[in-house]
Amino acid sequence: MQIHETAFIVSTYRSYHENISKDIYAKLWNNSKTEALIPSIMESVSKKEAILHSLRNRFFHESLQSFFDNNKGGTLINFGAGFSMYQFMLNDNVSTIEIDKKDIIEYKKSKINLWTKEGKLPKRNIQYLSLDFNLDSEETMINSLKKLITSQPTFIILEGVLFFLNQKITNKLFRVFKKIQNTNDIVGSVSYLPEIENTKVYKRLLNYFDSNNDTNDSFNHQTIPNSYYRNLDGYSLKKHIDEYNLSKIYTPELDIKDKNQILNENMYLLERTD
Repeated sequence: MQIHETAFIVSTYRSYHENISKDIYAKLWNNSKTEALIPSIMESVSKKEAILHSLRNRFFHESLQSFFDNNKGGTLINFGAGFSMYQFMLNDNVSTIEIDKKDIIEYKKSKINLWTKEGKLPKRNIQYLSLDFNLDSEETMINSLKKLITSQPTFIILEGVLFFLNQKITNKLFRVFKKIQNTNDIVGSVSYLPEIENTKVYKRLLNYFDSNNDTNDSFNHQTIPNSYYRNLDGYSLKKHIDEYNLSKIYTPELDIKDKNQILNENMYLLERTD
């Protein structure tokens, strides 16, 4: 398995629970190869994965809508965009910058253009940028993005990315964010807490990736403490919630007894300060 395949897997998860994720366009990415992979993943790792990813999507869906409704437009910047479709649920006065590796960006751009022409998607102002977070410099990222940001304020999403990076690259990304954002702009981030490393379900996740990973597509297994977000230079932590607590709000019927039994990701909203 290569890292880009996780983008198909996550979009398929969202399509399984549209009423929770609110992503009515995720199913456009569904394909037989990914459908064949998912049963073994859920069996090997966790049967709750599809619902948990849908809850994560719901959190950002509502956060984005609230932010851009209150600000009457602006720019969504999606770092590691994969096949997320947030921009199509937002008002058409919101611009979007999609950032990912070249192969994902080229494939996504071609599909979005096709589906828009076919009337399967509403027209949106979308710009695409190919970046490698590990290889591209801060200066390259900052200069490339400043050229593309045409409307303020900005909401940056960093979702499903940090697990695959190390702390050095994570620090670099947040320095980039600080340089391109203004006061009151928002970053939405997702990561695991270090204590999850002791759980059986997390160990099953690592085992699955290590057993199925392409030898030329290695990745890190990063976890991040809450203190990292509380102490970020130039940002204040405005909201923090995990999937366990989101499930209590949106899917109480799941009745998850113990957060250590699930791959419990944490979501953070950070506001740019002076």
